[in-house]
Amino acid sequence: MSKPNQLLNIEVGTFKRQGNKLILELNHNQFRYDQLSELNELKQADPNFLQLVNLVEQDQKVVLTYTLPDKVKSLKELPHENKAIRSAIAKEIMRQDVVTDSQYHIALNPANLWYYPMQHVWYAYRANELMPYDDKHSNLAKYKALILFCLTGTPYERLLSNPKEALAKHPDEYLQQVAKATSLAELKEVVNGVEDFVSYHEWQAVEQSQQKNKKRFWLSVAGIAIVAVVAIGLVHKNDERKYQSLANQNQAQVTRLRYSGKIQTALNDKKWSEAQEAMKKAGYSSSKQAQTFLKHKQYQQALNNDPNQLSKVVNTAYANKDSEQVAKWELPSSATSKQKDQLSLEKAIVNYDTNTLNNQLSFATNGDVLLRIGQAFVAHNDTQDAQTVQTKLAGVNSPKAKYLKALLSLNSAKNEVSDAQKKLDDANKIDGGKDKDKDKKVDSAKSDLKNAQSDQSAAQKQVDQAKQKVGD
Repeated sequence: MSKPNQLLNIEVGTFKRQGNKLILELNHNQFRYDQLSELNELKQADPNFLQLVNLVEQDQKVVLTYTLPDKVKSLKELPHENKAIRSAIAKEIMRQDVVTDSQYHIALNPANLWYYPMQHVWYAYRANELMPYDDKHSNLAKYKALILFCLTGTPYERLLSNPKEALAKHPDEYLQQVAKATSLAELKEVVNGVEDFVSYHEWQAVEQSQQKNKKRFWLSVAGIAIVAVVAIGLVHKNDERKYQSLANQNQAQVTRLRYSGKIQTALNDKKWSEAQEAMKKAGYSSSKQAQTFLKHKQYQQALNNDPNQLSKVVNTAYANKDSEQVAKWELPSSATSKQKDQLSLEKAIVNYDTNTLNNQLSFATNGDVLLRIGQAFVAHNDTQDAQTVQTKLAGVNSPKAKYLKALLSLNSAKNEVSDAQKKLDDANKIDGGKDKDKDKKVDSAKSDLKNAQSDQSAAQKQVDQAKQKVGD
């Protein structure tokens, strides 16, 4: 358990823990605000951050006070935990990815993070542009240092400038992949395999320690439940069936773990055929193989394994902004005619085949598909057909229909801005010597453009709000 009173250093200052309070005092001259109230936005609750409960000026200092959840631990203590906990926390940190698309500067120093096993992580200090923050290192460098600290305990500050320092005492292949990552996306992909990697090596250690007594190794793997059944001598047929069933389940688990390292290595090396072969040996179902490939944006491989997941594969491709790849996809011979028709429609959307879209519109009942058809019409400025889709979508999925309606409004507003800009350009081209009203016409055109831009801004906000209410 964390000490009731601690001093924890981050780049901008030192935290003091007092019971369930975390206090950070910073010099007033480090800030650039006119009124302290300009920092009140930091008090807004966020599940990934400790609650900032007090923000005051005191003796030329700004004092920030946070509340700590019960039994929470400083991440500085994580190296004392076992591998399972360390790997789970590292994976959760990358899953949260709090820096992406954040309007704040977030300290990734371990002294700024708090956790509770197995998968709860909170951050304390975050800064807006008026507050002090560390900008000496990239987010990738910070995340590498943070993850390597979690997995090896090597000091974060040294890892910032040299992530390979962690490999001197820990030459694991997995850690080398962390150190070599060239982007946050790649780092996240590597860390996503941490649990299988750790489990695989843990099982290896167990297997090696049992070499002198192989006959008993499978009993230790099978677990307490099997040992208990054997120990009390339950030899009735019903008990034997239960025993065998549990043994089979654990044997399957051991097999999966033995191949997990090969699977992860093949995936990281983009050797998809080797990855698929290893997954088959590990006993992965077709569905699980498809889901694994989907995590790595291998859409065709996912479809080859399980064409039943076509809708999920399409949705994921759009979410990853890879919709252009849809046109190249093919379905295996095992696919149904319905699935083949669905893929044909998805290709028509990407290729903007208006004949197919209009012909298939009356048969489409899936909200995601209708929305994509509507978006295709909007993108090509076909307002009439887009409105037809919007009307049908309203009877299928109201949030998606409202989102499409907002997109139509935004498209109209953009057209008005374009027209207003053209009129202003034309007004500026007027020969002032021949037309004394040029200045008036220019001013009028500028006013119209400003109003059109204001309408576009309002329409964009409506789109953003409607998009938040659209389900996955």
